[in-house]
Amino acid sequence: MARRGGGGGARRAAARGLALLSLLSAAGFAAAGWSEMLANTTTIPLELLHNPFEGHGGRSLLASQQFDEWKKIGRYSEIANPDMSDKHSSTGQVAIHAALIPGTYKIILFGRNLPLSGPKSNPEPGVGGNVSTVYNVQTGTYQVTPNYETLFCAGHTWSSDGQLIAAGGDMGVIGGKNSYPFMKEGRDVVRLFNPSSMSWSTLPGVKLSEYRWYPTQVALPDDRVVIVSGFLDDPGRPTGKPAPSIDVFDYKARGITVRKSRYDLGKSFFTNITPGYQLYPTVYLLPWTDPNAPGDHFLLMYTCRTGQIVRFTSDGNFLPMWNFPGLEPEGMCAAFSAMGASVPLPLRPERGYEFEFAMFGGATQGKGLDCKGVCNEPASKYIFRMKMPSIGDALAGKWPYWSKVDGKGYEEMPWPRTFTDAVLLPNGKILICNGAQRGVPGGTIDGGGTAKDAAFTAMLYDPEAPPGQRMTSLASSNIHRYYHSTAVLLPSGDVWVAGSEQNDCVDNCKDGGLAGAGQEYRAELLQLPYAFMDRPAINSVSANSVGYGGKLTISYTHTKPITAASIIPPTATTHSTNMMQRVIFLKTSDITGNSVTVEMPPQYARVANPGWYMLWIMDGDVPCKEATWIKLG
Repeated sequence: MARRGGGGGARRAAARGLALLSLLSAAGFAAAGWSEMLANTTTIPLELLHNPFEGHGGRSLLASQQFDEWKKIGRYSEIANPDMSDKHSSTGQVAIHAALIPGTYKIILFGRNLPLSGPKSNPEPGVGGNVSTVYNVQTGTYQVTPNYETLFCAGHTWSSDGQLIAAGGDMGVIGGKNSYPFMKEGRDVVRLFNPSSMSWSTLPGVKLSEYRWYPTQVALPDDRVVIVSGFLDDPGRPTGKPAPSIDVFDYKARGITVRKSRYDLGKSFFTNITPGYQLYPTVYLLPWTDPNAPGDHFLLMYTCRTGQIVRFTSDGNFLPMWNFPGLEPEGMCAAFSAMGASVPLPLRPERGYEFEFAMFGGATQGKGLDCKGVCNEPASKYIFRMKMPSIGDALAGKWPYWSKVDGKGYEEMPWPRTFTDAVLLPNGKILICNGAQRGVPGGTIDGGGTAKDAAFTAMLYDPEAPPGQRMTSLASSNIHRYYHSTAVLLPSGDVWVAGSEQNDCVDNCKDGGLAGAGQEYRAELLQLPYAFMDRPAINSVSANSVGYGGKLTISYTHTKPITAASIIPPTATTHSTNMMQRVIFLKTSDITGNSVTVEMPPQYARVANPGWYMLWIMDGDVPCKEATWIKLG
């Protein structure tokens, strides 16, 4: 498939053409009597969605045929920005980091500070050197939200009261004509984004133990945040080394309360291909409680091909419990910074909230490959799943192996994929989108990427289906999403897709085999097939806050009684890593044709931290048209 997408004037010209086509297509729908049905598919204004007729592979169909097609595969639509002079789609800042602000359709975005001169010195209107914007999906517009300690490649999680905690990041621009005096060192600081004031603040006197560039964060139920790994410095420098240590930030106390270095943790603690868990490792809080040590927490940490289960004790120690077995295919990284993606599978009360996780895609470790080899190395098409034991079995030393399918410790996707984004949907299925079919991650603002052959077509994975029947092809985008792309679940059940900084790499080793720059400001709305079906609508909820084990009564409108309910926390994602992603199904009772009672998980189960969640009801696999925000805890 030929490469599509890009930047600059070509992008804007294409946007103008799409805007005209959108008007013509909408008129065609109106004439066919389908405009009302189309408008009811999402809460995003129809006039913002470009080219509603484009189907799978760009086929042109009659309106009725197109609607039936969307019921099978969904659709991608580019979101116009009416603030731009030519209405081209724009997020203001390249969406390298994206976090959905609770209670809204607004997404806080941040990425690189742009140079003052050179080919990348023409930022979108109003952005300048600032690295942060807030994008409003419902209006297609953005608001600049200045930041002063460089956020690029920080970790981030939401606090229980709805502030974004972002630790680590990049260095400030030091000296020279491209220097921004206000861009300061960001690798060892902790900052908060307050959605109420739409502003960032850096916590005075709070410093991480060492520089962290690409760290992962995981929040604990008491509003402490475990901050793991990252680089001490930029990897392109001779001093660039991973940070094999852990910090624990206490949000309530506004300070670092636990600091563990490589020496404290012991030589055997970090087992990755380089010291430390390296860049954006997968870190999950497991739903385990040791009855003899209820103050301890248990963490799953994984990166590339290795990982551990770790006990975080109440007195501040990290104790390794078990090392994961290796992966069968040699030489491939799975969950790792911008390579493969990982998700915990749905947590269900009828199964005792058993914890299983899956990893999708990835890329070669890249050792011994020249520039041409890196460009053309196939990405990984493997899916790995593992069901974790109960806490009792874990304490007894009974550990699992990778789930087998046809005698192999993995499944396979229809085609390989790196830079994968995996998004948990309210019905428990998993959207696989974005990425390339060849190459490995990497690159700078000036290009230098080593990947090619976009994976334009989204996939749907059903973890409950039999092996061999779990993957379904969905709609195709016409924009490639390579290194530094993101995907966010919205309260409408749609998925917002944005970002990417590289074009296809080239095979000419004389030129380094590297890609040119391709800053991608366009945003898309990916509507899943359920968007075009008859969906329940929540009318009201008995309360907007609820305690653990508490019950809520939901009033709804639908043609038949609903069958399930779930909650999902707001996204905080970067580099294929959504740092607190999970879907938790709820117990239901007293189901009638217009109301249902749902019960929150108990606190001791440790499946849901206090904070904001999207509450969903479903008719089979079809979620409600729009989630309701509730606060748990």
